Amino acid sequence: MSLKINEENYLNLSQSEQQVIDFINENENLLPDLSITTIASRTYTSLATVSRAIKKCGYDGIAHLRYAVQQKNAPANDETLIMNDVLAKAYRECSRTIDSISIPQILKIISYIKKSKRIFLYSRGYTSLVADEFAHHLVCLGYNAFVMKDSVVMQRTKSILKPDDLMIIITVRNTTPELAESAAMAYEIGASVVTLSCVAGTNLEQYSNVTVVGYSESLGGNVLNVSRVSLSIICHVIIEYLDKTS
Repeated sequence: MSLKINEENYLNLSQSEQQVIDFINENENLLPDLSITTIASRTYTSLATVSRAIKKCGYDGIAHLRYAVQQKNAPANDETLIMNDVLAKAYRECSRTIDSISIPQILKIISYIKKSKRIFLYSRGYTSLVADEFAHHLVCLGYNAFVMKDSVVMQRTKSILKPDDLMIIITVRNTTPELAESAAMAYEIGASVVTLSCVAGTNLEQYSNVTVVGYSESLGGNVLNVSRVSLSIICHVIIEYLDKTS
């Protein structure tokens, strides 16, 4: 049985949710190949009903459930188990980042973007690829956006930025000194500063008007190689809103 739930709680579920639980328990061997869409179709219910039923049984979602079932039944090197582990990790990063997003914070960032004369995206290393994509979308929407990823250029921030400009810092852990130094210079001249990061409590926050923190995990067990999915999600949310309100 994949979905364990006591009788009292089961009886308190809607008929549709009971159908979902019964179907999954009767088809546990097929679970690795079943998507949430397939389950909804086979039980004549909605995607929301399937998701809700799974969560009421203690799982974060279909990826979490599949992983738990495979972990119980399959050898450690099973390809499906490994894939479910990958999907479960991606699901955690996406869902926890979205859950942590504060709507007022995002709207405040958007207000800064709309009123700023120029937008400078500060980022270093592989994370600058996220900044590149963000800047591309901003430019397509008609904003003056520039990516700053050269440490030497960052040192000239005080002579580049103006009080009516916006600095958006995109960083996973804020391990690059140049970012904090640039933020301090922007703060000093009166420019607005936004920080998008995956770690709370860094020294960037003292210079930032808004800080949004996403959830990130290491890739392949390497603590030095961290996923940037959450940063991309935050940028996507901002771009999507700007596009819908332009």
